[in-house]
Amino acid sequence: MRRTAPVLGMVLALLCPLAADAAAATSTPAARQAIDASTSAALQGDARRTLEAVGSVPADQYAGVDADYRACLFGRFQRSGPPYLAGAVEEPFARELLTVYQDYWWQALSAPASRDALDAALLQRLRGLIGAPAEEDWDAIENRLVARLRERGYHAQLGRTPPLRELMIWRKQTSRLYRVTLPDSEFQVDVELLDDFVSRGWSYYARCGRGSAGGWAADDRIYAVVPWFDGKLDSDRFRASLLGHETQHFSDLKRFPALKPWELEYRAKFTETWMARSTLAELLARFAASQSDDEDSPHTYANKRVLAALRAQLEARGVHAQRADLSDAPADAVRAAAHDVLLADSRRRLDAAP
Repeated sequence: MRRTAPVLGMVLALLCPLAADAAAATSTPAARQAIDASTSAALQGDARRTLEAVGSVPADQYAGVDADYRACLFGRFQRSGPPYLAGAVEEPFARELLTVYQDYWWQALSAPASRDALDAALLQRLRGLIGAPAEEDWDAIENRLVARLRERGYHAQLGRTPPLRELMIWRKQTSRLYRVTLPDSEFQVDVELLDDFVSRGWSYYARCGRGSAGGWAADDRIYAVVPWFDGKLDSDRFRASLLGHETQHFSDLKRFPALKPWELEYRAKFTETWMARSTLAELLARFAASQSDDEDSPHTYANKRVLAALRAQLEARGVHAQRADLSDAPADAVRAAAHDVLLADSRRRLDAAP
């Protein structure tokens, strides 16, 4: 997902792993479908539709972590005002800042039509929090916030992860160099490994911790949210969904700087699909579970178009998939289709360049 940030203009990948533990597997198929629908609604910033999705199936059809997820959603959003602070942070300024943002997230998720007014109210509240003059804009305010958090031993990322304003806070950060091969190029990239989080952002809050950001790309490096990968930095998920996806963003931000947020996601998802091996089925299922025609939700908007483009490319090769997630198509054919669609998209954009 395209992320607009104060200084760098970043891209964020909103990765939402499917529940895979034994407890979740005992939920009924209808409950699991409802969870998929709720995830899609949450990524579009709509708590009402999120609750409608999980509420469409009786509570006794949810088990284990799925039941916990359903209960958390209703406890968090079926109320008249923002709930208690979700998460623990002892440092006073960080706690107050996180409270401000969670109040804003709750309001914006509960009333999507009021987002612009809520964004303006958030900016005013942040000015008051740090004693900034009324003329200071988002860039200046967020730079001040990052500096204040740094003084207190925290790293932070703000900006906008469409459709909401963002706040991620973490304590630990280390650097590592990776070489990444994309379908049409190779990059050596610096990756910042982030850990010990206080806040993993609005998508984590909106989904009661069921999914979160996995990482994002900046002008000169990639950031990886280590907890999303369970610390397994040699996994297929890390290689494809972080290094591949975000390095494609890294490349596209340089080659095609005018791309819309959903177009950045569209292209990165082809690279991710091409690189995925053991996680390919999970990845395609995730695309199929979260689709929309809402361009303000770049991931879900791109998911629908990625699957359509893959299906068309497979059909052109004589491969006919019946399932929505293309899981009945040969894996190698899907990966080859992703490779070819991305290269064709690049040629089209280069040919159209002035």
